[in-house]
Amino acid sequence: MRPSKLIHNLLLILLFCYGTVQGQSNLIGAEKQKLPFIKDSISYVNSINRLGMLYHMKNVDSSLYYGMMSKAMATRLQYPKGKADADNVIASVLYIRGMYQESLQLYTQALSDYKIQRDTANMSQVVMNMGNVYLSLGDSTKGLDLFRQVIRTGRRDSIMSLVYANYCMSNPSLSNDSAQYYINKTREIASMYKDHRVLVAVKELEFDFLVKKGRSAEALKLLGGALAEAQKYELDDQEIYILSAYSNYYANQPDSALHYAWRSYQLAKEKDYVLELIPILTNILAHTTLKGNKDQIINVQKLLEGAMAEENQKLKKFVGDYIKYNAMQGDNAVLSMVNKNNKSKIWLLVSVCVAGLFLLLFIYRLYQISRKHERELQQLNLKILEQNKTLQQADEFKNKLFSILAHDFRTPLVSTIGIAGLMKDNPGFTKTEMEQFYGDIERQARGMLESFDTILQWIKQQLSGYQYKAETLVLHDLFCESADIVSEQLKAKKITVFNQIPKHVTATSDKEMLQFVNRNLLSNAIKFSPEGGEIVITYTLENNSMIVSVADQGQGMDEQTISKLFSISSNFGSSTQHGAGIALSMCKDFIQKLGGRIWAKNATPHGAVFSYTIPAKV
Repeated sequence: MRPSKLIHNLLLILLFCYGTVQGQSNLIGAEKQKLPFIKDSISYVNSINRLGMLYHMKNVDSSLYYGMMSKAMATRLQYPKGKADADNVIASVLYIRGMYQESLQLYTQALSDYKIQRDTANMSQVVMNMGNVYLSLGDSTKGLDLFRQVIRTGRRDSIMSLVYANYCMSNPSLSNDSAQYYINKTREIASMYKDHRVLVAVKELEFDFLVKKGRSAEALKLLGGALAEAQKYELDDQEIYILSAYSNYYANQPDSALHYAWRSYQLAKEKDYVLELIPILTNILAHTTLKGNKDQIINVQKLLEGAMAEENQKLKKFVGDYIKYNAMQGDNAVLSMVNKNNKSKIWLLVSVCVAGLFLLLFIYRLYQISRKHERELQQLNLKILEQNKTLQQADEFKNKLFSILAHDFRTPLVSTIGIAGLMKDNPGFTKTEMEQFYGDIERQARGMLESFDTILQWIKQQLSGYQYKAETLVLHDLFCESADIVSEQLKAKKITVFNQIPKHVTATSDKEMLQFVNRNLLSNAIKFSPEGGEIVITYTLENNSMIVSVADQGQGMDEQTISKLFSISSNFGSSTQHGAGIALSMCKDFIQKLGGRIWAKNATPHGAVFSYTIPAKV
């Protein structure tokens, strides 16, 4: 594998994790523009790391600068991922500069940090990069083993397309079928994620593959398509490599080779890809020498000398920055040790304070014990009184419950038994009469079931209580839900419900409590409405309270009935009302728990209006 190509694939992996497919210059410009507006420290570290990655191919000094800055900030902020990303950036810079051992050390540290964070995507990326480093060191066995390690994970994310591409390019022992398999896998995954950068690289792989097989015409056509895509998506680095591939392809035709080599050089110069200038100029010098034009040879030599001098200056600056980086690492180690010692002192001081506090608490405890016995006697007497009061209330509750059960179930049961006996003693009833009797029995049973359910709810409320759970509710939708539940009753009596609550009105309340009230008010309105009647639901806002009203067209109520509507007594609730007294009493209790009140009045000219309030704001 050519070293420049190896760097190319390494950077594909790095850049993949840091943005959509755009021109690298565009990505750098966009990232630098938003940098001054980032207020969050963590986001700022992430942005600096992205810049460090993006600068690899253009300016390794800038890449090292951003990596060092990011690592210092991440260390100060104690941000593990930011530190691991910075190590990844710096390790890649060291790899490009040929410092392979130092690069491996930092990659290993980054991999360890990513494992702690369970960042599997970056773990795969780092292992892949380490494989490239081992290949550069000449240890192809270790490098390919690392590639296979990533492949064995069975991942199907977009990073795996780059792993397949690198493995295919780095393993010359692959058979043609195996190489084609990995090329196809790369294309399949890259197409799935619409990664045009990798798709262009796949065409470069296929170009090399076809050239080796002697299919030059087909290979040249494929390379032309790759160049067009690189230009379309502004993939400057890819375009440089493709132009260089053209130059190598025409190695035996100096004019054509120079044409593409000069285009590659001009693009690299224009887009500031300084790392590529020396190998491109070296290639140009070789082809120019073959032509024998001394003036052109001298001009190219001058350009090459200038590029090498500039690179030498940058290398000196890089060495200085790296020395500074090592010094910073030492300072960080010293600072970490100082912080550790300071923490030890702080913990010692805290321990002394805690011990003193426990001593004071022990003394205070002794003082409290001396007074505890007197309070215990008083509390014991109060507890006995409270227990007696609770037992008395429990007895009263049981008596009330038995009274309600006897009243609300005895009458419908007697009526049902009577109907059943009548049907038994008179077998000559017509089919219509029998169906009417069956309907009566069904209604009686259904009513008893509803009463039983209501009583169970009331018992639950009385004995265990409800816990208030506030949420944002749309009042209009609540009544729509309640109307759906009683839709059969509405159809049976041909009653129309007019929900006049605006759809934008919301309340913050407990949904279950509020819906229990809504269902009961709507059910009562249906029971006492005439066949073909109307039920109107309205809403008003008054003094920070929401007022919801349910009006029917029934016969209305006398004042005595209204005064006893929301209290349980043996005089309220009949076989026609099916536990309405219990339900309305629960409605009152629920509304009071929600911070409101409930009442009823007669409507004009006839009917009844049940209303309740809840706070507009909680």
